[in-house]
Amino acid sequence: MGILLGILAATVWGIAGVAGGLAARLVGPTRAIAWAMILGMVVAVPLALASGAPGRIDVRTGLWILLISACMLGGLVCVYAGMRYGSISVVAPISATYGGVAALIAIVAGDPVTGLAIGALSLAVVGAVLAARGETALPGAAYSNQRVAALLGAGAAVVWGVQLWAGGQIQDDLGASWLVASARMIGVLVIALPLLVRGGLRVERKAVPYLLVAGVGEVCGFTLYLFDSEYGIAQAAVLTGQYGTVAALIGIFVLKERLQFTQIIGLVLIVIAVIGLALA
Repeated sequence: MGILLGILAATVWGIAGVAGGLAARLVGPTRAIAWAMILGMVVAVPLALASGAPGRIDVRTGLWILLISACMLGGLVCVYAGMRYGSISVVAPISATYGGVAALIAIVAGDPVTGLAIGALSLAVVGAVLAARGETALPGAAYSNQRVAALLGAGAAVVWGVQLWAGGQIQDDLGASWLVASARMIGVLVIALPLLVRGGLRVERKAVPYLLVAGVGEVCGFTLYLFDSEYGIAQAAVLTGQYGTVAALIGIFVLKERLQFTQIIGLVLIVIAVIGLALA
């Protein structure tokens, strides 16, 4: 059952990531994120209420929530912007290496480091460099800057790594469901509300399905991850960390994004690195 939940979480997250990237190409990253926050909040708040009252709420917890929310939003900006500059099949797997950043922060904070973690981190860097090489394109179209897209994917990995580490500091105090809901409520206040005041939330009709899938899918994926973690955190991390692989496969086989051989090698190395980081 745990394996099935992990595969479902990775699949849902991967589909949500692709949908968000496609929405950003139609309406721009800011509006795509605003709607993702609104729709995510609609799902996350009832789930949080159903889980019971939140845990400890004080100034310390509030500051951690602000940091986590900023990192979540920053990561989405990087990913959605990256998917406008370059291919989904490159940006998503690079962003999925955020576990390595969280591991680095933990090491700096004094946690012991394993040889597997160091090797996996090195492999992720090599894979990201290879994945960024060349000019991937859709049939009949070319992306504006694949290297910038890869750098934005790496930027998302950095800030999401900080988010992952920071979430571990207060998850037991606040509760995982309330942590997810709080971050999305802040996202609505910071991004969606100002856009609403300026009349900037209007979107093309063809973007609506992508926005729905992105906003709802991201929260549903995280909920599946929470259920999966009850069967073992390591197993959950390995399986759900493959959302980047799911997104890459969609980009290659559904969206028909063309990759050079070196980029394919890079993506394979990233997949191996993500598994190694989860097991380290």
